[in-house]
Order: sequence, then C-alpha cells, then structure tokens
Amino acid sequence: MVECRLWEFLDSKGAISNCQAGFRRHRSTTDQVVKLTQAIKDGFHRKQSTLAVLEDFKAAYDKVGHHMMLHKLKKQGVSGKLLHWVQSFLLQHNIRCSFLNAT
Repeated sequence: MVECRLWEFLDSKGAISNCQAGFRRHRSTTDQVVKLTQAIKDGFHRKQSTLAVLEDFKAAYDKVGHHMMLHKLKKQGVSGKLLHWVQSFLLQHNIRCSFLNAT
C-alpha cells in the first residue's frame, strides 16, 4: 500500500521518467526490449548509430544511501505520514532470521 501511494505521488509530480519500466504497473521488460529493437531498426534505416546503456539495479536497495534517498524524496515534495513511514522503515528497520532455534 505504501509503495503504491509513493509511486502514485512521484508519478504525479513527474519525478519518474516515462522511459522507466522497472517496478511500474503496466510496463514490462518485453515492452522495453520491443522499444529498443525498434530504435535500433530505425537507426539502421536512417544510417545512424544507436547507443543503449543497460543497468542492473538488482542490489540498489543495499547500495543507495538511505539519507540521500530521504533527501531526494523531500525535494520531490514527499512529506507528512508517507515520508515518516519511509524514514522509519529505512532507518529503523531490522531483519532477524532464525533457523532451528538459532539466530
């Protein structure tokens, strides 16, 4: 629910590029591959080069500074309960695993 509200807010503010497909509803990797393929074909027909930059953000959550992320959310206008929830989750979130009574 929080993720949905945050995405809606950021999308309404134009903070998310229309080119981004990952983690967005009604957008898939297949759509992006089709767009890239078409861009390559169009460039080929126009005798132009096509450059593609592909990035895998698989571990981005662990690598992005949480304070920096909160600062950027504030700059985008996220405030109130939503910002407080995200802040609490990022800065006070602990995960504990146990297996066979061992932690």
